[in-house]
Amino acid sequence: MMKTSLAVGIWLYLVIASVIEVALFKVGPPGTINIDIVIGVVAAISAIVTAMFSMNIKEESTAVQYLFLIPVLLVGVLILTLVLSFPIIQ
Repeated sequence: MMKTSLAVGIWLYLVIASVIEVALFKVGPPGTINIDIVIGVVAAISAIVTAMFSMNIKEESTAVQYLFLIPVLLVGVLILTLVLSFPIIQ
């Protein structure tokens, strides 16, 4: 069973990460590569945190944790490649 303070901390992190993502989207023009990369990184970290604690992966061995991270990194690279493959429309 997860401690209440840990659950509240995870919830607070996810709320702050969502606010940061929205603020970054509002600051820069949509489609800016730097903004897209930062939003993607924050979203990937949020997905990892959510899965680690909701699926109790944090209690597994280190090898299992790394096996979970590999697909997340692969999807991030594929999305980055997709974003960079299209010319920026101005």
